[in-house]
Amino acid sequence: MREKLANYLDKGITYTLLAVAGLTPLIFFNQTTEFFEIPKLLFLIITTVILTGLWIFSWIVKGKISITRSPLDIALILFLIVVVASAFLSPNRLVSIYGNFPRVHGSAVSWFIYILLYFVIVSHLRNVKSIKHLIYVMLGSGVILSIISLLSYFKIFLPFEFAKAVNFTPTGSSFSTAAFLLMLLPVPVLSLINKNKYMPLPFAIAITILFSVVVILIGSIPLALIVAGIFVASVLISKPTQVKKNILYLLAPGAVMVLVALLVYIPLSGPLGFLNNASNNFPKEIQLPLSSSWKISASSLRDAPFLGTGPSSYAFNFSAYKPAEFNSYPFWNFTFDTAYNEVFQSIGTLGVFGLVALIIVAVIVLRSVRRNISVHKAEGGDDISFIILPALALSSVVALVLLLLHASTIVSLATTLFIFAAFMMSQKHIREKVTEFSMGIKAVTSENSKFDLFPVLVFIIFVIVAAPFMLRVAQAAQADYYHRQALNQSFENGTLTYEYLQKAENLNPNIALYRVDLAQTNFALANAIATQKGPTEENPEGTLTDEDRQTIQTLLSQSINEGRAAVALSPRSAANWEVLGTIYRSITGVAQNALDFSLAAYGQAIQRDPLNPALRVNVGGIYYAIGNYELAARFFSDAANLKPDYANAYFNLAVTLRESGDMTNAVLVAQQLVNILNDNQDSQDYKTAVALLEDLNSRLANEEQAADDTQQEGLAGEESALQNPNLPDVTTLDNPPTVSPAPTVAPNPNTNLPRPTTSPEVEN
Repeated sequence: MREKLANYLDKGITYTLLAVAGLTPLIFFNQTTEFFEIPKLLFLIITTVILTGLWIFSWIVKGKISITRSPLDIALILFLIVVVASAFLSPNRLVSIYGNFPRVHGSAVSWFIYILLYFVIVSHLRNVKSIKHLIYVMLGSGVILSIISLLSYFKIFLPFEFAKAVNFTPTGSSFSTAAFLLMLLPVPVLSLINKNKYMPLPFAIAITILFSVVVILIGSIPLALIVAGIFVASVLISKPTQVKKNILYLLAPGAVMVLVALLVYIPLSGPLGFLNNASNNFPKEIQLPLSSSWKISASSLRDAPFLGTGPSSYAFNFSAYKPAEFNSYPFWNFTFDTAYNEVFQSIGTLGVFGLVALIIVAVIVLRSVRRNISVHKAEGGDDISFIILPALALSSVVALVLLLLHASTIVSLATTLFIFAAFMMSQKHIREKVTEFSMGIKAVTSENSKFDLFPVLVFIIFVIVAAPFMLRVAQAAQADYYHRQALNQSFENGTLTYEYLQKAENLNPNIALYRVDLAQTNFALANAIATQKGPTEENPEGTLTDEDRQTIQTLLSQSINEGRAAVALSPRSAANWEVLGTIYRSITGVAQNALDFSLAAYGQAIQRDPLNPALRVNVGGIYYAIGNYELAARFFSDAANLKPDYANAYFNLAVTLRESGDMTNAVLVAQQLVNILNDNQDSQDYKTAVALLEDLNSRLANEEQAADDTQQEGLAGEESALQNPNLPDVTTLDNPPTVSPAPTVAPNPNTNLPRPTTSPEVEN
């Protein structure tokens, strides 16, 4: 009876693993903050914990602990130790443990789940049949992914509003889909050259064409080159006689691949240019440039050499260490939370120890690949050694190459671990390496049969640990659901938005994003009251009652407290400090000393993101609003020196110089602004710049000093009703901080700006 139950448990675990392998790339859900990564990780957490519990329970039934050993075991455990140590020593411990929300891949929790899942996989792929089924399931998932991605590419969408985009794919990103298909592609390609019973020739041809075409259409050029590399490698590792015999079967999909690549990358006129036009209009994923990523990771390694700055902390490293040339890119105002590739990601977030652990994993895989990649070296004549083992060896190489070309995603990493596990278990000598553990402590049943107590103790410990963990996961999932509901209501019902955000925060108070959103919602509600009942030109007294003032005070107090909580939870986040600074700035009409607090918060943001010109413009706007044109001009000049083509900085600087009476330099700056915008003379920005220049030239010629109404949107920041100086004070900000302006940025040789009259310190 126990043996039968154990057999059922093993089969249940194996079938569940197959479901995990097939469903993980396909799962998405629009009731979470992020539709792809969060649902996939929740799915992996739930299934992995269940699988682990069933696995441990099977030990009790069998009366012994049995674990299948693989060469990667120690390396993965070392990597996990590095991740855990780095997370707990990180200056952003909560972010490193749970993720830089809503990005949860790469957190300590996610790595723990991935590696635990690997151990479950290798202990249950114990026979050739289960390995074959695993590959079948993954290939089936790849076919579904390919079809959905192709339909979206040609504007045939799934019946979901968020899926109506040409780059929609269930994995969540074009790279994830392409990586998944590339890691599976060696199986059908090798089957074209070496005919076998596992994959009939028609299926091999169809899948090869489908996967290759999808990768070429939605992937980058390096990923398309990997497709070609797989074709070449498959020929090289096959027997020459088989290559000669079946070369036509390989040439057919190869010809289709080349034809599609030509139509995609070569501009042609007429109907033949359809694919090229579609490719040009396809939203390509923006990847952090290699040179910038290396400089960021190297700087992080310099300051945190051994364990890095912690998992999920790359976004903070990016802000702190990005090079000056990054501002010359079209995406200069983006924040990247991943490096160019997984190697740089490990260097920056996990330090030398993380890089060494990753290299050890790669070396172990490559050593095993070297022994098994050639088809003619495979032992025996069955499908597992003749096709599957060499194909998985080649797939493992592809997985390692992808780690060099792109930072991992939840789909690419989970697929990599499934490929590694299947590859290891395809080798008979590894598959049969089962280790058993026993404490030698026996218990006697009423029927006088004895069984080992060690599996029971392990199961009890597992339940003690897993129960609160799963409760925490359930609370986090519920909190995220409420956060999504709040986002859905944000433009329709402010009260509901507030209530949902409070529920989300109460369930998961460690997520800074919830705090930021709640801070902004509290402020928006207070601002709405001030807008409706505050002083106006028609009614200078306004209609604010004492109850309204109390409500505004409560809402603003909550807004400030939530903003402060966000920076406490994630102190290295420049974005959180910027939000707090914006809130302080927006309540200057009802709170004394608000500008001091705003400048202090912006100062903290600039410390964490020193090369961000937008932050300098915001601070310059604050000084402009209070009439301190000297410091305003200095910060606008800093922004222009950081980004010499930043039109907003030049406009603000020209207006500030005009207000300070420096017409000569104002004209000089305005002329540079017109030159910057000259490429698009039909734009409203260009027309505004020309009007400003004409006005300044007129003023300079006539030596007029009158005020002018010309304003740049956002010059002094987005206005709020709570900035109205006619409002009564409703809140007090005690102990205003001492504000020290950020160091002056060194002059940029690509600009020709007047030098600021104050230079506390120069930033290089």
